[in-house]
Amino acid sequence: MAHSPSQAFDSKFNHPGIRVRPADAPHFVVSYHLGKINHCPGCAGTQWYVGRESAQCAICETALPLAQIAHAPVRPMFVSRFTPTKGHA
Repeated sequence: MAHSPSQAFDSKFNHPGIRVRPADAPHFVVSYHLGKINHCPGCAGTQWYVGRESAQCAICETALPLAQIAHAPVRPMFVSRFTPTKGHA
């Protein structure tokens, strides 16, 4: 049964012992932290399938980026296939 992430913040979907900060709070980034207990923002589950760049909730299939990937600066990769022009005018 799939849940929307907004249901975790709705008052009728309170989960005992879990405090969830609203997603519209300043500087709030939903991400999966390796080595910690992560509660799904969609269903408050704690079972995850963890990949290279993201983690997916095993219950409701909500996907989150890994914290290490989400906070790393993006370095664009430039590929040059041509050498500087030599006689091409």
